[in-house]
Amino acid sequence: MNLKTVALTLFFYVTAGSALAGPTGLNNIPTTDIVPLNSWIGSLQNSNTRLTDNAFYSSPLLLAQTEFALSTKVEAGADQVFLQARNANELVFNIKTTLQSEDSIRPNVAAGVEGIGNHLIPSAYLTLSKTLNWDQEQRERYRAHHRRNRKLLGRRVHAGLIVDTHGTAEPFLGTDLQLSDTAVFQADWINGAGNAISFGVANILADQRTVVTPALLFSNTTHRVDGLFINFSHQFNL
Repeated sequence: MNLKTVALTLFFYVTAGSALAGPTGLNNIPTTDIVPLNSWIGSLQNSNTRLTDNAFYSSPLLLAQTEFALSTKVEAGADQVFLQARNANELVFNIKTTLQSEDSIRPNVAAGVEGIGNHLIPSAYLTLSKTLNWDQEQRERYRAHHRRNRKLLGRRVHAGLIVDTHGTAEPFLGTDLQLSDTAVFQADWINGAGNAISFGVANILADQRTVVTPALLFSNTTHRVDGLFINFSHQFNL
């Protein structure tokens, strides 16, 4: 059985749960992006995003994440998260594989499983990405692919489906718009109570490997901005 068959089987048959480990993506949603081969990405983010009532600055709770390439089409991650129900830190895993590569007409397609851990119900997803300025980006990648940050990918749109802990399929949408060689606007939305619309800017530092991304969260439940997270990530070579 090949990787494509495995990924599709997982997507249709795995009972899903809350996303705990973070595959490569935008603010909240997974995308079709895969960590570059012979690299791994380490990141640190506040998992308590509240602006009021035990706000993140008064009750910090950090989430340590890592993603690494298994091949040019497969990535995996092992994250350390704090599970409040157990009052303990746990390792939580994820894996994602590319099913179809983008060209001038077809989108990128990927599938994955996240939230894999001890006595946890994982979630599965299918995600699509399409570059709107495809021809321009192909020329730019050929000219400068050795020095550009992985976030500098032009103007893209994303769509997909994730299954929640009750087996409910929740659609999601997103976009990342390159503003300059040092900034990328990111926004995404996941349907359903407890999820949110997010919008922020990924700031690429001078080393081209460090990215700082602050983002605001507009809650589907409260219908107001009531969350903020800041993600620090760095790409390491193996």
